[in-house]
Amino acid sequence: MLKRTFEEDLQRAVAFHGHMCAGQVIGTRMARLAMAYFGIEDADTYRDLIAFVECDRCLADAVISVANCHLGRRRLKWYDYGIMAASFYDIAADRAIRITQRNDVPKAPHDKQEMLAFFNGLSDAELFCVHEVDLPDFKEFDLPGRPRKTQICEVCGERVHDGRGVERDGHTYCRRCAGEHVYYTLGPEVKL
Repeated sequence: MLKRTFEEDLQRAVAFHGHMCAGQVIGTRMARLAMAYFGIEDADTYRDLIAFVECDRCLADAVISVANCHLGRRRLKWYDYGIMAASFYDIAADRAIRITQRNDVPKAPHDKQEMLAFFNGLSDAELFCVHEVDLPDFKEFDLPGRPRKTQICEVCGERVHDGRGVERDGHTYCRRCAGEHVYYTLGPEVKL
């Protein structure tokens, strides 16, 4: 049995996110469903749950706050697929599930009370599809905890943690210096 009620978890998610919306309800219910599936009573004390969110929307904030999975603790993985979905991996059980909203669920009303009534009228089975999943690309370097390996890029000198360095011909590079796509183009150094 989960330590907190749905209402307590939803309040926690809304406080973290800043406002009530359908994504908060959906993400809260996803996180609670995953915790119940794995038999996790208290997300605040359980350290073996990792969440994978597939969007950068409201749902992600609810999953973070309810499942207590944060980027800084390496217990949140983010993939911007634009899908309102989340997978949950229980390290201790070595099992994972992926939860998505069913595509035949109508859009929720915007009014807060109507929205809550709408979602309260749907069971988890009516709202979600749940599948067991394998995580073939999940490696030791993706686990929570201290960095397991630190490398220094031989071109720019930046530290690269957790096996993210690119090794070529006996040399180590960060992704940018290896010529791989990164989200930025480096400009001149700002003098402080």
